Amino acid sequence: MRPGAAHRCNMKKPNLSAVAPAPAGYAAAADLLRVFCVFMIAWFHIWQQSWLSPVLRVGGLTLNMTSPVRAGYMFVDLMLLLSGFLCYLPYANDRAPAPRDFYLRRALRILPSYWLCLAVMLAFALAQPDLAVGRLMKDLAAHLTFTHNLFEFSYTQSKLNVVLWTLAVEVQFYLLLPALAPVFKRQPVACYLAMTGAALCFRSLWTAPMPDTTLFINRLPNMLDVYANGMLAAHLYVLLARQEKHRALIATLGTLACVAGAWGIFRIVRAQSFISGYEPLRHGQLDHRWLFSACGAAFLLGGSLSFSPVRRLCSNQVVRFLSGLSFNFYIWHQWLAVRLKAWRIPPYLAESNPNQAGEMPWQLQYTLLCFAAALALSALITYLVEKPSAKRGRGWIEKLVKRDR
Repeated sequence: MRPGAAHRCNMKKPNLSAVAPAPAGYAAAADLLRVFCVFMIAWFHIWQQSWLSPVLRVGGLTLNMTSPVRAGYMFVDLMLLLSGFLCYLPYANDRAPAPRDFYLRRALRILPSYWLCLAVMLAFALAQPDLAVGRLMKDLAAHLTFTHNLFEFSYTQSKLNVVLWTLAVEVQFYLLLPALAPVFKRQPVACYLAMTGAALCFRSLWTAPMPDTTLFINRLPNMLDVYANGMLAAHLYVLLARQEKHRALIATLGTLACVAGAWGIFRIVRAQSFISGYEPLRHGQLDHRWLFSACGAAFLLGGSLSFSPVRRLCSNQVVRFLSGLSFNFYIWHQWLAVRLKAWRIPPYLAESNPNQAGEMPWQLQYTLLCFAAALALSALITYLVEKPSAKRGRGWIEKLVKRDR
């Protein structure tokens, strides 16, 4: 669900007060959280290719981003948290869509861009020498059925696009949501505890004892508490946004929760960044998952209930524009970064791996080009493919609804 959609449907005369009530159908901090998470994930993937030191110096100021960049993969959990929040928000607002409408709208949101991405990846994979066509077709079939996070050949060894595993988890969650959300609405505490307990048990009893957790760390059962934190945050947000009294107190507590959530996020990624070794890294991510997503929920909930200037900082024209591009930016940035390096764009002097040679100014030029190219490509796909397809698809949905009536 696009954060701004519900907001536009409930436009009222603007209240310029610093403690103006937050619209229950629109969470301002969702825009900023989405943009920031996608940016940090992209920075992590581009840094893996460039090895450019993530220390920014502007005049006499130094901003050391080493820890959040080195642990940038952690922010995927916050993207899933945000999905749980936004998908449950209509249910919390007593505007539950029919299951068919929910599935159709989700399909319109992701499938056009996803299919285009797979088509391009498939074309490049078919052009590779010594290609195992049978294995590639299995890889493609797993991606088309959103089961590619379940198999090694389509997850860690995919010839398509390795970042697409998140969509497998998302679609698997979408399948559950129309049945899960009404139960959560009626019994939020019991349902939250059940989802969180299931995730903690699955992690501690099944995933953590494995000698190699690679294929299991990012499966839906391990993510249920992340989604539960998002759904609970949406439930609380609607209850508090509808409160007519104590607006100043709610805004004050919301701002404090926002700051505390941001502080917790960076403390956790800092701790995670000092862990070395693939298996310890995965165990660290599993151990931090509930608390990390809870800090994200605090930021999302608090920021969306905070004082009006804070909410405007979280959601303004620039942030909303970037938020609208985030899906396509996410699914293309890593593949594009790898291709640019392989194509020697920009050119480098080393025979290969200019990052290992510490080749400057290539590292900086390459990093900036990766961000700029991914942004330009995501804008093109969003406005030439995603939005037109969604608009046409919504027309089909309206015709189906009228015909059924």
